[in-house]
Amino acid sequence: MSLPGTTAWSRFILWFSSELNRHLVLLPVCFSGREWFSRQTFYQWRQIFALRKMNIAPVTSLVISVVLATITGGPGAIAFPVPALLWCALSYTVLPLCLIVLIFNVAVMGIVEAGFLNFGQMYPHLGGIVSFRLGLSFLVLGPLTVTAIMTTQRALVDRLNQSITWDSLTKVLSRQAYLEQSQSFIESKRKKSALGIAVLMLDIDQFKRINDTYGHFVGDNTLEAVAKAISDILSDDQICGRLGGEEFAITISVERGEEATCLAEKIRLSVEKILIPVNGDTFIHMTVSIGVAFQLFTDDVKFRALLAQADVALYQAKANGRNRVALSSTVLEKQERPAVHLS
Repeated sequence: MSLPGTTAWSRFILWFSSELNRHLVLLPVCFSGREWFSRQTFYQWRQIFALRKMNIAPVTSLVISVVLATITGGPGAIAFPVPALLWCALSYTVLPLCLIVLIFNVAVMGIVEAGFLNFGQMYPHLGGIVSFRLGLSFLVLGPLTVTAIMTTQRALVDRLNQSITWDSLTKVLSRQAYLEQSQSFIESKRKKSALGIAVLMLDIDQFKRINDTYGHFVGDNTLEAVAKAISDILSDDQICGRLGGEEFAITISVERGEEATCLAEKIRLSVEKILIPVNGDTFIHMTVSIGVAFQLFTDDVKFRALLAQADVALYQAKANGRNRVALSSTVLEKQERPAVHLS
């Protein structure tokens, strides 16, 4: 594109519009790219090439809109890609959107330079060229602003979901999340014809005395240590949550009630070995009482009823001396009930 005019103002305004456009499309790529690359692990690098999960509809619509703008022509053609750009801004995160905007900007500039959208012939004066460059600059600024706002909003929503789903102190599921996921867990296992479901209710023995004697900071350390001991033993498909205070609950799928009591005993022994530093060479150790409830999927499994049975068994363990595992009496009655043979 030839330089129209030789005055200092002409040269300055052309330089300014060109640099503004360049910086608006390059700087967001540099800043977002630096942040993105600093957070990636080797596994995440491999996911870059997994394009099957990417929604290509927004970027496809952008390509189509640019083609339509080129075919249609005229000064209004530059506005054709606006809806597609906004769709991309709502669909992609910051870095992909910045790259799309960069490619879009280069493509439109190239189309104009090639003469397919010849604004120089329609507006041969300096104002037409500067207007096109500034218009293109602010055109790409809109989607960049939208995607920045959407990314911030998504981050806030993720933080809100994190605070709702996970207990901030122990890093296990919160009460409501545990109840909801356990109910969903039971329904999914029922469809797979799993044999049975068990609920374990755990309570730290004499926790109030630990808080009153050593302070709430030591009490928090105790809760964290117990939660970690439980999490280290459980597998990924076993659900653990903090019901409140010093009470935890676990939902698992097992074939027999004995498997659940064995897991509970393993947790009890693991917690029994924990030493919590108080000051200097002083340590305290804690124990847990655990109540276990089990039910076969052939019965009408109700999660709330299992939770209540495990709670009753927990109080039985407390009453029998603490630091022990108690199986729900409902389960024991079913196990002791004689079989009925039909002739």
